[in-house]
Amino acid sequence: MLEEVINQTILFIGTFTATLFASVSGGGAGFIQFPLLILLGLPFGTALGTHKVAVVFLGIGAISKKFKTKNYFTFDKGVALAMLLVGCPAVVLGSVIILTVPANIAQIGLGFIIIGFGCYSFIKKEFGCNRIENRSLTRTILGCVCLFVIGLFSGSLSSGAGLFATIALIGVFGLDLKTAIMHTMIFVATIWNAVGAFTVGALTTICWQWIPCMIIAAFSGSFLGTTLLVNMPVKKVKVIFSSVAILSGVILIWEGFAN
Repeated sequence: MLEEVINQTILFIGTFTATLFASVSGGGAGFIQFPLLILLGLPFGTALGTHKVAVVFLGIGAISKKFKTKNYFTFDKGVALAMLLVGCPAVVLGSVIILTVPANIAQIGLGFIIIGFGCYSFIKKEFGCNRIENRSLTRTILGCVCLFVIGLFSGSLSSGAGLFATIALIGVFGLDLKTAIMHTMIFVATIWNAVGAFTVGALTTICWQWIPCMIIAAFSGSFLGTTLLVNMPVKKVKVIFSSVAILSGVILIWEGFAN
């Protein structure tokens, strides 16, 4: 009994911290939460499914804050459709693949890409500050291809998809940083992870006794984080985004080589 209380206390603190930073930076919750589940004794498949169920409430916390802050963020209908129609099938495919294929090579490659964009965001002052109003067909097609690949990562990897999606939404679709983060929280954190959790849950088990604790931590952490995002100048958001991206890339590469 005491051991279970200690485990859930550690899990609450870890989940709250992870979702707080993820909701400000546009991803990265899995870098804390998923390894923590492994350290607490869950097998890989069970930890992956449990993580995805909990992260859904990261997105729900962000959504609830959005509706309390009317007219602050506007949805891009084209991006929303692409994330639903292209991303969701890719998540299902990725969730099925991960249970049979090792993903260390993808982790290493993704890690280097995220580090590169994190450094680029530091150097490029206007990155994520302005929004492209008239998106070309080429950008839309390239963006859909990127979202399909990211959807595969979201279904198959425990970490990195949120940050990669935020980068794609800024660099390819042309959204500003804050709008890109909100789209990531709503579509990647909530919808994609719900699809991934359902798929993985159908193929393996989920640690349901830890879910209530993780839900409360994820919701409260993301609500607070989104509150900070709304009120924080975009330059500070960029610093947090770039820092989390570089650190996340390093962790992905380390985990890829360790596996």
